[in-house]
Amino acid sequence: MEQINLSAQPRAERGKGPAGRLRVAGRVPGILYGPGVEGSIALALDMKELDKTLHTHAGGNVLVTLEIAGDKSRTVMFKEVVRHPLKGTVVHVDLLEVNMNEMVEIEVPVHLSGKAAGLAFGGIVQHETRTITIQCLPALIPDSIDVDITPLNVGQSIHIKDIQLGKGLTAIDDADLTVVSIVSPTAEVAPKTAEEVQAELAKSFAEKEEGKE
Repeated sequence: MEQINLSAQPRAERGKGPAGRLRVAGRVPGILYGPGVEGSIALALDMKELDKTLHTHAGGNVLVTLEIAGDKSRTVMFKEVVRHPLKGTVVHVDLLEVNMNEMVEIEVPVHLSGKAAGLAFGGIVQHETRTITIQCLPALIPDSIDVDITPLNVGQSIHIKDIQLGKGLTAIDDADLTVVSIVSPTAEVAPKTAEEVQAELAKSFAEKEEGKE
């Protein structure tokens, strides 16, 4: 798993007002938790450096060597990344300190590969589960879980129990959970409108902000 460096400054002020001023100044408020942290540590991170960190091949599952001014370096992971629903910019991050010798649970994105056999008969790929929660050591966290859909015909599915995970990886989600199906056109779920998607994003963002800065 990829590991990169990220710097941060401790901050004394919390709340929406100070957090807003940080963002205007090009910084992102964050909170660090973990077994080696007493309570939590409020941080300020450079927006450009943070954005670069999150745009690696591993995305939000990258291991980070966090250098906090006046403190020791810590190995951390992104526990949660909150983005503005319209701009897409990062507005808050939760970081979790990890022990490289202890198991962690993390959501890993599912990547579909191949061309399903059922597409030749009018079938439609329905990607139902886009992340799978796994348990493993931090160094073994994969960038993604690859699922080959080539053999699937119309009416067939792949469940979590059908996926061969790498050595040291254990799926935590329900083994019978459907990851991907090939459905007939009549079974296709109607797509959401742009207005519905925007409303859902705005609602989710507002709910997260209630519990944040």
